[in-house]
Amino acid sequence: MAVVEVDNAVIILLVGLPATAVAAPGTNNASAPPQVQYKIYVVKEGDTLGIIARKFNITIADIKKANDLGGGAIYVGQKLRIPVKTRRAEEKQQGSSTITKQPTRPAGFRPPNAAKWIEVDLSQQRLYAHQNGQILFTTLISSGRAPYRTPIGRFRIWAKVRRQTMSGPGYRLPNVQWVMYFAGENAIHGTYWHNNFGHPMSHGCINATNKAAKWLYNWAPYGTIVVVHR
Repeated sequence: MAVVEVDNAVIILLVGLPATAVAAPGTNNASAPPQVQYKIYVVKEGDTLGIIARKFNITIADIKKANDLGGGAIYVGQKLRIPVKTRRAEEKQQGSSTITKQPTRPAGFRPPNAAKWIEVDLSQQRLYAHQNGQILFTTLISSGRAPYRTPIGRFRIWAKVRRQTMSGPGYRLPNVQWVMYFAGENAIHGTYWHNNFGHPMSHGCINATNKAAKWLYNWAPYGTIVVVHR
Protein backbone atom coordinates (compact mmCIF):
# COMPACT_ATOMS: atom_id res chain seq x y z
CA MET A 1 0.00 0.00 0.00
CA ALA A 2 1.09 3.61 -0.54
CA VAL A 3 0.79 6.27 2.12
CA VAL A 4 0.45 9.96 1.25
CA GLU A 5 0.37 12.76 3.82
CA VAL A 6 -1.85 15.75 3.08
CA ASP A 7 -1.91 18.65 5.55
CA ASN A 8 -2.51 16.95 8.92
CA ALA A 9 -3.92 13.87 7.23
CA VAL A 10 -2.50 10.61 5.96
CA ILE A 11 -4.15 8.90 2.99
CA ILE A 12 -3.43 5.20 2.54
CA LEU A 13 -4.02 3.83 -0.94
CA LEU A 14 -4.81 0.13 -0.79
CA VAL A 15 -3.14 -2.11 -3.34
CA GLY A 16 -5.65 -3.39 -5.85
CA LEU A 17 -8.05 -0.45 -5.52
CA PRO A 18 -8.34 2.05 -8.37
CA ALA A 19 -6.89 5.48 -7.68
CA THR A 20 -10.39 6.97 -7.71
CA ALA A 21 -11.31 4.85 -4.69
CA VAL A 22 -9.65 7.39 -2.41
CA ALA A 23 -10.25 11.09 -2.91
CA ALA A 24 -7.29 12.88 -1.36
CA PRO A 25 -8.39 15.97 0.57
CA GLY A 26 -6.06 18.45 -1.09
CA THR A 27 -2.69 18.42 -2.76
CA ASN A 28 0.54 17.03 -1.40
CA ASN A 29 2.58 19.76 0.25
CA ALA A 30 5.68 17.71 0.99
CA SER A 31 8.00 20.49 -0.18
CA ALA A 32 6.71 22.94 2.44
CA PRO A 33 9.20 23.84 5.19
CA PRO A 34 8.69 22.33 8.65
CA GLN A 35 6.17 24.28 10.71
CA VAL A 36 7.42 25.57 14.05
CA GLN A 37 5.27 27.40 16.56
CA TYR A 38 6.33 29.05 19.79
CA LYS A 39 5.00 29.16 23.32
CA ILE A 40 6.15 31.38 26.16
CA TYR A 41 7.68 29.73 29.23
CA VAL A 42 8.36 31.69 32.43
CA VAL A 43 11.53 30.52 34.15
CA LYS A 44 10.94 29.10 37.63
CA GLU A 45 13.28 28.69 40.57
CA GLY A 46 15.60 25.74 39.99
CA ASP A 47 15.22 25.81 36.21
CA THR A 48 18.20 25.40 33.92
CA LEU A 49 18.28 25.33 30.15
CA GLY A 50 18.80 21.57 30.35
CA ILE A 51 15.74 21.06 32.57
CA ILE A 52 13.57 23.23 30.33
CA ALA A 53 14.84 21.49 27.19
CA ARG A 54 13.97 18.06 28.62
CA LYS A 55 10.55 19.31 29.71
CA PHE A 56 9.66 20.26 26.13
CA ASN A 57 11.64 17.50 24.39
CA ILE A 58 13.91 19.94 22.56
CA THR A 59 17.61 20.80 22.76
CA ILE A 60 19.41 23.55 24.65
CA ALA A 61 20.55 24.84 21.26
CA ASP A 62 16.89 25.17 20.20
CA ILE A 63 16.16 27.40 23.20
CA LYS A 64 19.29 29.50 22.69
CA LYS A 65 18.51 30.03 19.02
CA ALA A 66 14.87 30.99 19.68
CA ASN A 67 15.89 33.54 22.33
CA ASP A 68 19.26 34.78 21.01
CA LEU A 69 21.03 33.53 24.13
CA GLY A 70 24.80 33.62 23.95
CA GLY A 71 25.50 31.80 27.20
CA GLY A 72 23.52 29.56 29.48
CA ALA A 73 22.52 32.09 32.13
CA ILE A 74 18.80 32.53 32.78
CA TYR A 75 16.89 34.09 35.68
CA VAL A 76 13.64 33.49 37.56
CA GLY A 77 10.75 35.27 35.86
CA GLN A 78 12.49 35.42 32.49
CA LYS A 79 10.17 34.73 29.55
CA LEU A 80 11.59 32.30 27.03
CA ARG A 81 10.28 31.47 23.58
CA ILE A 82 9.98 27.69 23.34
CA PRO A 83 9.86 26.22 19.81
CA VAL A 84 7.07 23.67 19.61
CA LYS A 85 7.05 21.61 16.45
CA THR A 86 3.65 20.61 15.15
CA ARG A 87 3.10 16.91 14.64
CA ARG A 88 3.08 17.54 10.92
CA ALA A 89 6.53 19.11 11.13
CA GLU A 90 7.83 16.26 13.27
CA GLU A 91 6.61 13.73 10.73
CA LYS A 92 8.23 15.61 7.86
CA GLN A 93 11.52 15.91 9.72
CA GLN A 94 11.68 12.15 10.11
CA GLY A 95 12.52 12.17 6.41
CA SER A 96 10.00 9.49 5.50
CA SER A 97 7.46 9.81 2.71
CA THR A 98 5.56 6.82 4.10
CA ILE A 99 4.00 7.49 7.48
CA THR A 100 2.22 4.71 9.29
CA LYS A 101 -0.09 5.44 12.20
CA GLN A 102 -1.80 2.95 14.47
CA PRO A 103 -4.37 3.71 17.18
CA THR A 104 -3.60 3.08 20.84
CA ARG A 105 -6.49 0.93 22.02
CA PRO A 106 -7.69 0.03 25.52
CA ALA A 107 -7.40 -3.55 26.75
CA GLY A 108 -10.14 -5.81 25.44
CA PHE A 109 -10.98 -3.54 22.51
CA ARG A 110 -12.94 -5.33 19.79
CA PRO A 111 -13.27 -3.63 16.39
CA PRO A 112 -16.76 -3.46 14.92
CA ASN A 113 -17.68 -6.05 12.34
CA ALA A 114 -18.36 -3.49 9.64
CA ALA A 115 -16.99 -2.75 6.17
CA LYS A 116 -16.64 0.94 7.07
CA TRP A 117 -16.21 2.47 10.50
CA ILE A 118 -14.57 5.47 12.15
CA GLU A 119 -12.25 5.30 15.16
CA VAL A 120 -11.40 8.33 17.29
CA ASP A 121 -8.40 7.88 19.59
CA LEU A 122 -8.62 10.66 22.17
CA SER A 123 -5.20 9.82 23.61
CA GLN A 124 -3.61 10.54 20.23
CA GLN A 125 -6.13 13.20 19.16
CA ARG A 126 -6.37 11.32 15.88
CA LEU A 127 -9.18 9.88 13.77
CA TYR A 128 -8.93 6.71 11.69
CA ALA A 129 -11.26 5.65 8.87
CA HIS A 130 -11.36 1.87 8.44
CA GLN A 131 -12.51 0.03 5.35
CA ASN A 132 -12.46 -3.73 4.79
CA GLY A 133 -10.04 -4.32 7.65
CA GLN A 134 -7.56 -1.63 6.59
CA ILE A 135 -6.87 1.91 7.80
CA LEU A 136 -7.83 3.91 4.75
CA PHE A 137 -7.42 7.43 6.12
CA THR A 138 -6.15 9.12 9.27
CA THR A 139 -6.02 12.73 10.40
CA LEU A 140 -5.28 14.79 13.50
CA ILE A 141 -8.37 16.14 15.25
CA SER A 142 -9.31 18.28 18.23
CA SER A 143 -11.79 16.73 20.65
CA GLY A 144 -13.69 18.34 23.53
CA ARG A 145 -11.75 20.01 26.30
CA ALA A 146 -12.86 20.21 29.94
CA PRO A 147 -15.61 20.49 30.94
CA TYR A 148 -17.01 19.58 27.50
CA ARG A 149 -15.38 16.19 27.01
CA THR A 150 -16.20 14.20 23.88
CA PRO A 151 -18.31 11.20 24.92
CA ILE A 152 -16.66 7.78 24.85
CA GLY A 153 -18.46 4.79 23.38
CA ARG A 154 -19.89 3.36 20.17
CA PHE A 155 -22.22 5.50 18.12
CA ARG A 156 -23.59 5.81 14.61
CA ILE A 157 -23.75 8.76 12.26
CA TRP A 158 -27.39 9.78 12.49
CA ALA A 159 -27.40 13.08 10.58
CA LYS A 160 -25.30 14.79 7.91
CA VAL A 161 -25.44 18.54 7.24
CA ARG A 162 -23.53 20.19 4.41
CA ARG A 163 -23.12 23.49 6.27
CA GLN A 164 -24.70 25.21 9.26
CA THR A 165 -24.27 27.75 12.04
CA MET A 166 -23.18 26.29 15.37
CA SER A 167 -23.68 28.13 18.64
CA GLY A 168 -23.42 27.49 22.35
CA PRO A 169 -22.14 29.07 25.57
CA GLY A 170 -19.77 31.82 24.51
CA TYR A 171 -19.54 31.06 20.80
CA ARG A 172 -21.37 31.39 17.50
CA LEU A 173 -19.76 29.88 14.40
CA PRO A 174 -21.41 30.45 11.01
CA ASN A 175 -20.72 28.32 7.94
CA VAL A 176 -19.44 25.18 9.67
CA GLN A 177 -19.06 22.62 6.87
CA TRP A 178 -19.16 18.85 6.38
CA VAL A 179 -21.04 18.10 9.61
CA MET A 180 -21.78 14.51 10.68
CA TYR A 181 -23.64 14.00 13.98
CA PHE A 182 -22.81 10.81 15.86
CA ALA A 183 -23.56 11.29 19.60
CA GLY A 184 -26.46 13.60 20.31
CA GLU A 185 -25.31 17.11 19.40
CA ASN A 186 -21.68 16.03 19.05
CA ALA A 187 -20.44 15.91 15.47
CA ILE A 188 -17.41 15.45 13.28
CA HIS A 189 -17.06 18.64 11.25
CA GLY A 190 -14.76 21.00 9.42
CA THR A 191 -12.97 23.74 11.32
CA TYR A 192 -11.74 27.15 10.18
CA TRP A 193 -11.35 29.04 13.49
CA HIS A 194 -8.21 27.29 14.74
CA ASN A 195 -5.33 25.20 13.45
CA ASN A 196 -4.34 23.57 16.74
CA PHE A 197 -5.17 20.02 15.71
CA GLY A 198 -3.70 17.37 17.95
CA HIS A 199 -4.98 19.12 21.09
CA PRO A 200 -8.47 19.24 22.70
CA MET A 201 -10.16 22.47 21.61
CA SER A 202 -13.89 21.90 21.16
CA HIS A 203 -17.14 21.86 23.14
CA GLY A 204 -17.43 18.10 22.59
CA CYS A 205 -17.37 17.82 18.81
CA ILE A 206 -14.55 16.35 16.73
CA ASN A 207 -12.81 19.22 14.93
CA ALA A 208 -11.01 18.34 11.69
CA THR A 209 -9.64 20.41 8.84
CA ASN A 210 -12.21 21.26 6.20
CA LYS A 211 -10.36 19.08 3.69
CA ALA A 212 -10.35 16.06 6.01
CA ALA A 213 -13.97 16.62 7.06
CA LYS A 214 -15.05 16.81 3.41
CA TRP A 215 -13.31 13.52 2.63
CA LEU A 216 -15.00 11.83 5.60
CA TYR A 217 -18.40 13.34 4.74
CA ASN A 218 -18.24 11.95 1.21
CA TRP A 219 -16.90 8.57 2.35
CA ALA A 220 -19.11 7.76 5.36
CA PRO A 221 -22.81 6.98 4.78
CA TYR A 222 -25.59 7.37 7.32
CA GLY A 223 -25.31 4.73 10.02
CA THR A 224 -21.51 4.47 9.90
CA ILE A 225 -20.21 3.29 13.29
CA VAL A 226 -18.09 5.78 15.22
CA VAL A 227 -15.99 4.39 18.09
CA VAL A 228 -14.49 6.90 20.53
CA HIS A 229 -11.93 5.73 23.11
CA ARG A 230 -8.90 6.85 25.07
